[in-house]
Amino acid sequence: MINRLGQRLKENFHETTRDFNLPIGGLGGGTASAAYFDVSEDKIFDISKLLESRAEAERLEGMKRIIAAMSKGRNMEALFAQVVKNVVASSVEIRKLVYIYLLRYAGTNSDLLLLSINTFQKDLSDPSPLIRSMSLRVLTSIRLTAGIVMLGLKKLVNDRNPWVRKAVAAGLSKVYDMDSSTRSELLPLLQTLLGSPSPLTLGATLTAFAEICPDRLDLLHPYYRHLCRLLVDADEWGQIVALDVLTRYARTQLEKPSTAGAVKPSSTTDSYEGLDGDLAMLLDHAKPLLQSRNAATLLATAIMYFHLAPAGHTAIGQELLVRPLLRLAGSSTDEIAALAWDVVAAMAEERPWLFAPYAAQLYVRGTDGLVAKRAKVRALVALTGPENAESLVREFRHYANLPEDSVSALAVSALGHCVRTQPSVAEVALRSLMRLLKSTRPALVAQSVVVLKGIVLAAAVPNPQKLVARLARQLDNITNPAARASVFWLVGQFASDPSADAVVGWEGVAPWVPDVLRKGVRGFTGEEAAAKLQVLSLAAKLLVLSPNAQLEKFAQYLFALARYDKDYDVRDRARFLAALLRGVRNTPKEEGADEEEEEVGGVVLRREQVRHVLLSTRSVDDDGPSKSDYRVGSMSRSAGHKLSDYAELPEWTDDPTDSSLRESDKTAPQFAALPPTSFSSDSMPPSLPPPMAAVRSRSSNAPSPAHSSPASASVPHTTKSKFRDLDDFLNSSESESEESYEEETEEEEEEEEEEGETEEETDEESSSDDSD
Repeated sequence: MINRLGQRLKENFHETTRDFNLPIGGLGGGTASAAYFDVSEDKIFDISKLLESRAEAERLEGMKRIIAAMSKGRNMEALFAQVVKNVVASSVEIRKLVYIYLLRYAGTNSDLLLLSINTFQKDLSDPSPLIRSMSLRVLTSIRLTAGIVMLGLKKLVNDRNPWVRKAVAAGLSKVYDMDSSTRSELLPLLQTLLGSPSPLTLGATLTAFAEICPDRLDLLHPYYRHLCRLLVDADEWGQIVALDVLTRYARTQLEKPSTAGAVKPSSTTDSYEGLDGDLAMLLDHAKPLLQSRNAATLLATAIMYFHLAPAGHTAIGQELLVRPLLRLAGSSTDEIAALAWDVVAAMAEERPWLFAPYAAQLYVRGTDGLVAKRAKVRALVALTGPENAESLVREFRHYANLPEDSVSALAVSALGHCVRTQPSVAEVALRSLMRLLKSTRPALVAQSVVVLKGIVLAAAVPNPQKLVARLARQLDNITNPAARASVFWLVGQFASDPSADAVVGWEGVAPWVPDVLRKGVRGFTGEEAAAKLQVLSLAAKLLVLSPNAQLEKFAQYLFALARYDKDYDVRDRARFLAALLRGVRNTPKEEGADEEEEEVGGVVLRREQVRHVLLSTRSVDDDGPSKSDYRVGSMSRSAGHKLSDYAELPEWTDDPTDSSLRESDKTAPQFAALPPTSFSSDSMPPSLPPPMAAVRSRSSNAPSPAHSSPASASVPHTTKSKFRDLDDFLNSSESESEESYEEETEEEEEEEEEEGETEEETDEESSSDDSD
């Protein structure tokens, strides 16, 4: 006891002198703060000498230099063998730094660490909770057999310190990753941690649950309400994991909320009428997280409300979902704002009525980033309606002239969406699209052509052939291959005109069509592959509409050019069309053709059949922003493709579980249970806000979950806490742990002495009996 106290005073004095930048004797003088981060070669050589010293002060100095060098990105793995020797040091400070070092390099030096495995196992019983947790983390980082690590997990799963239990929860995932067959042994430990009253273990425990048994949501039945109460006090990143797990639990185990009659705003914004009691409990306890300073927590809470709250409940949606999201998106850094606006756009596409009153806040600003601008345009397209169509068309016309091509393309698509869905502004939006064809930006012209193609196919204009003719006149100004291909396709699709007079012998074809084919054949060799394919299709369609000798010469020359094209798709298309038109063409075989082509068999289609193949009606999808197949708020939706860890959100169950399974409010028997609340599955949440309710319950008869312990949990908390800050609490907890350890040691020694005295007495009695 006296030696330990003296060592502790010496270390504290050493730390104090360093904090005051006093020279440290024996270390070359100078200030410690400057010496720690000097990672030159000569200083690294001095570290090796310090680690071999017999003085604990110098070894501590060496470890501090190593940790400082590691923080500067220096590879200190060469000193691994010397550092491992200090794992048995009597100084707690040295052992802490040694464990920090081992956690960094344990994965690549497992063989050397195996020599100290007994020391790590012994440290699992150390009085310091930091040493216990670090030793367990090192054990789980070494590629040992799962059985050895399992012994340490079982030993510390009931530890009194929540930080140690948090390390146990993290170790469960590592053991499962090493050996998946240990799942049956890990589940009881996981259930024990689920009943922990401390919110510090919530995030790590549910992370382990999501990795070990994500489909065993039935294990959460007795802990569901306990987890809901701990949600507001958990760490911020643990709250994100908990919200995701509880969302999946609610959709698979609770009753789906009814949306009937809930479209009108309610008189109170936090009314949960008609909801399942346990679902209302989750929404009520998660409500304070919408005021979190952590952007990820706020987004996760908003996504949870989106997936669980009634879709038609305007009051809950606008007050608890929309406003916090818009506040976050408008007052954050560019990266956070981009993600927030992307979530807003996804939600607006799914439920536009929630964001309709806030359309003005979604207008694009010049200071917005690229991702934010695109997300805002998508959201405005989803909010377009008869009441705001005129103002939004003006906005889209302005956005089409923005310098970013991707934003301009979305704005052009938005104008096309207005033409198809809003008759009141269709003419204005169409004129805007036609004016964009004269733009000097090729990307803008190309997108306008693609959008106009969709408008024509959707029959959104009364005279589509006239619009196609206007597009054909702009063909010389269009340079984008996809746009030119779209024009050639439209010309062939709308070339038929039975009322037109014969033009150079081409009956039934519009007067402006032959010139388009002439331009396509003349510049065929300079076109891209996409445009070449459509020029070939245009010639085949015209040959079906008006078979004549002049057109057949055009087609013969065009197929000859395509026969020797460098792109195999173009060559295949030419051979396919030549074989398809055998029943329509009457010209002799071109020169240079193989003799085998005369013997080609197969069915020869009539003109009407070929016309049906080439000129059948085509459908087109809405070229506006489409709804993604991925769930709202997922990174796969933001990235536009499925990521490796993407998990689909389950649908609402049709057979919810009985609420009595959650009434047990089960906690681990070795932990102090939290006091039960008056909230039941059959009653509504209390009108008191959750933070105030938590404060009132704690001030009455419940200990704080973050500071609960087996010793204090059974005694009501009626006095004011003696701790003023976190340092006081941590220092007192460490000293209390040491005192409790010493008391236990003294009690064991007393018990051994009593047992020894009892044995001596029995020996004396037995000897007296023998003498008698």
